[in-house]
Amino acid sequence: MSASNPHSRSERALHLGWFCAPRLASVAIDGAPEWMRDVRLLFVTDVHLRRWVSDARLEDFIAQLADAGADMLLLGGDYAESRRDCQRFFRALARLRFPLGAFCVPGNNDHKSRDDLRKLAADAGVTLLVNESRRVTLPGGILEIGGVDEHKRGDPRSAGLFSNGGAYRILLSHFPAPPDCACELMLAGHTHGGQLCPFGLTPYSVGFERKYRLMAVKGLHRFEDMRLFIGSGIGVSKLPMRLNAEPEIDLIRFSSNFHLLNS
Repeated sequence: MSASNPHSRSERALHLGWFCAPRLASVAIDGAPEWMRDVRLLFVTDVHLRRWVSDARLEDFIAQLADAGADMLLLGGDYAESRRDCQRFFRALARLRFPLGAFCVPGNNDHKSRDDLRKLAADAGVTLLVNESRRVTLPGGILEIGGVDEHKRGDPRSAGLFSNGGAYRILLSHFPAPPDCACELMLAGHTHGGQLCPFGLTPYSVGFERKYRLMAVKGLHRFEDMRLFIGSGIGVSKLPMRLNAEPEIDLIRFSSNFHLLNS
């Protein structure tokens, strides 16, 4: 991945605060069909909006999403820490429109807004996918977007989520846990890139949340024919700090070439 932010990683290793300004990272996905080459997807996860994040700061973030120039918005869950802030997030998002649509899945921290999430998303022009999929027709082919429920309080079921015929399949899952379906690309969050990563170690390195069988902590990986990308997200959980886990939103582009990825 490459960044559009001029600061080096060493200069930005430590981030203090509940809602740090993210960099825009570029992610290249190889092995896609030729007709996916010009598609640009914006992946945003783990916003964790809180009541003390100002409206002005939220407006700056929404403007950053608008300036990314994406064709489709994909949201990976954990939008806010309260029902009221979840409403704030989606109301702010409602001013944006993406040519190929916008889709989201629930995160484990969205349980306080669970009953309202589908309507909040729909009012903002976003389709909530809970063990569901949608088909988007593009020149040259079909893009299928599927989404599963979150793993901590929900009931994730991905078996049979996609059709069998020739589409490029993207699975949204808040948790980077093994799916029960085949897909070309899986997008996940939840881990915040480790959030606290001294000397390359993260809480997940010592067995945190082992029961969910997380496939990786951050970045781009290949599992047989599936590419997995785990976004570092923007917000934080219990501590208002990130160490060696830079907050980011991710602009995903596609290539029909094959490259060596992390295994």
